[in-house]
Amino acid sequence: MAKFTPNPALGTLLARMIAPHVQRIAHQVEVEAKRLAPPTKRWVTMFDDKVRHTHIQAQGQVVPGNLRFTINSMDWDRKHRGVGPSTYMLRPGDRSSRAVANLKNCRCTTAIDPDGIARNISTGQPVISGKKVTVTVTVRGPMVVDAEVGTVYPGGLVADGTHFMARAAAIVAARR
Repeated sequence: MAKFTPNPALGTLLARMIAPHVQRIAHQVEVEAKRLAPPTKRWVTMFDDKVRHTHIQAQGQVVPGNLRFTINSMDWDRKHRGVGPSTYMLRPGDRSSRAVANLKNCRCTTAIDPDGIARNISTGQPVISGKKVTVTVTVRGPMVVDAEVGTVYPGGLVADGTHFMARAAAIVAARR
């Protein structure tokens, strides 16, 4: 009877061999995540003397498309509508925010960047540790975790998560 004794370094050699394949799979997750990532939106005022001070402070604020802008509340909204120090709006003029004074005659708009989050998604290099190969797909940027999993704002306002990273991984896994 013959006895086989594998080379102790076989696991590491196999890990090196499959590392490029693992990286290709991770890159597929990156591609899907970029496709599924929500856009970002930026608050834009009219830049004139009629813009209320709370909106001037919001100028240029950028948030993922499924989340809300954070605007300083007007005194009237605090006293009469029960909003806190901040008003949370999906877009200028958003009535779901429960504000009134912050909405009246608002001429602000939003500028949409379809690749705002997607451009910050990337695949790392394979890391081999013994028999294990790890490749990380990351996304960096403000509020991307909230965009992924969602958040609850004061007053019970909810922003559902888009789960773009989780869905991307599930799509690629289903192909295997």
